[in-house]
Amino acid sequence: MKRANIVFITIILSLFSLSISGCVEKESFDQELPEADAIVYIQNYEFHPYTTTISAGQTVGWVNNDSVAFIIKGSLAGDSFQSPTLRKGDTFTYTFEDIGVFRYELVTHPWTKGGRIVVER
Repeated sequence: MKRANIVFITIILSLFSLSISGCVEKESFDQELPEADAIVYIQNYEFHPYTTTISAGQTVGWVNNDSVAFIIKGSLAGDSFQSPTLRKGDTFTYTFEDIGVFRYELVTHPWTKGGRIVVER
């Protein structure tokens, strides 16, 4: 009798697990931004990829995959950029003209690891 109960509970738990697996939202790293030459995804309070290398004149797009709203801010010498508030699914693009390494961060969460854009000729 105990074995039958264990099998029954295992089947019920398996069916429950399968039924909710389709309800879990999967984050996407394949969203396209036609105006962007490179895309950085924000997920789990991190930038993916951490470093992005582009040529001067190219555009980087950021996609917020987190459920928390963020503001991105970056700079290199006198050139700086800042996004509006990005909620889940929102995007922001910026075209980099100056050569160098731009460091950027989540202004709203400064304790998180920032990212960087390497702009080459």
